[in-house]
Amino acid sequence: MGNFFKSIIVGVQMAFIEMGAHKMRSVLSMVGVFLGVASLMAMLTLIGGIDVYLNQKMGKWIGSIWFWKKGNPAAEEKLSWSRTPGMHYSDGNYLEGNSPDVKSVVKEISRRQQVAVAGVAQRANIRGVAPQTLERDLEHFEIKRGAWPTAQDYREANRVCVVSQELDEMVRSRKTAGRDSSFVRDIIGQDMVAQGVPFTIIGVYGPIDPDFSPWQMRRCIVVPIEAMRRYVTGVDPDPGSFEVAVSDVKKTKEEALRITRVMASRHRGVQDFEYRSAEWLDQMTKMLTNISLLMTIISVISLLVGGLSIMNVMLSSISERIHEIGVRKALGARNLQLFIQFIAETTTLSFVGGLSGIFLGMAPIAFKEAIQKSTDGVLEPTIMVAHVVYVVTIIAGVGIIFGLYPALRAMRLNPVEALRYE
Repeated sequence: MGNFFKSIIVGVQMAFIEMGAHKMRSVLSMVGVFLGVASLMAMLTLIGGIDVYLNQKMGKWIGSIWFWKKGNPAAEEKLSWSRTPGMHYSDGNYLEGNSPDVKSVVKEISRRQQVAVAGVAQRANIRGVAPQTLERDLEHFEIKRGAWPTAQDYREANRVCVVSQELDEMVRSRKTAGRDSSFVRDIIGQDMVAQGVPFTIIGVYGPIDPDFSPWQMRRCIVVPIEAMRRYVTGVDPDPGSFEVAVSDVKKTKEEALRITRVMASRHRGVQDFEYRSAEWLDQMTKMLTNISLLMTIISVISLLVGGLSIMNVMLSSISERIHEIGVRKALGARNLQLFIQFIAETTTLSFVGGLSGIFLGMAPIAFKEAIQKSTDGVLEPTIMVAHVVYVVTIIAGVGIIFGLYPALRAMRLNPVEALRYE
């Protein structure tokens, strides 16, 4: 065992001596490994960020189904569609009471329409939400000024609202640009008028992460859902869409089919709606797998080129050291010791190039904020320990695999012929 480790140490030392003696040749031999590892590490860093997003931030959506109104019916569907009541807010309540597969329904009604905010005409998205729905948003949003609606506001359907920071800034900008003499610096306390009904603005909300700005932030107004039903949309409107949480996350696909049948029975056997379950996560995972495979193939090609370069350098090194190998054999060096030494040399060359590639492949981390901003917070470059171990294993594998032939050639040299070699 002592001779084994001694041979490895000698091999590592000889590798650094050879690199110092033939700098340009060594650098060129490691370029392929360097580029291959760098591209592979960069890809894994980005994939790691997507994995974190899917697992942590979107995991709570895995057990949900989204329903929305289907588009215009085809000619052959018009007759059957004439007997369906269509999509309504009460559909969610019906599913809660009649389908054992439904855990809960997210209460929300959305309307995009013309409103007046502090006297400024503006097209905006009005969201009527229940307290439980708003709680889900608090992971990403926070009140910037004023306050959220109170439990009493929800219970009594008070005409209050909270506007998004983006909408607040647009209104203030237009007021200032128009030099409106009635301009009030703080929008809180002003009215938002929808369908001719005034709602008092009690707060302005914005994102917790300034680089994350989803659709709920863009020209959006939040009102208590009962006030929305009473003053804007009517008691039982088309909610636009609604989300259903299933009772067993592990059986989302099966439960989605059963819930859909219950929904269709309420619509008199007509499926005038569309739905989507967590199957889209499977599609995204498959897409990421395909991207990973493509990037891995490209990286492997670079690594093969680098490995062949290292093997070529080692063959040249052996040709230059034939006499030295003969002397070592004559002095009692065993074939296994020579084999281990040359494997250690190629692995050292591979590791020097590969570790440099790992550091270059971590470059996306330096641009984390820019990448997050450009992807609305979906992609946050992340280094995962498993990925680093995977890359290091590949680097070691390249050194060992492409060092086999040079090591076997050195081991099989005839000591007598090697001593005669000039």
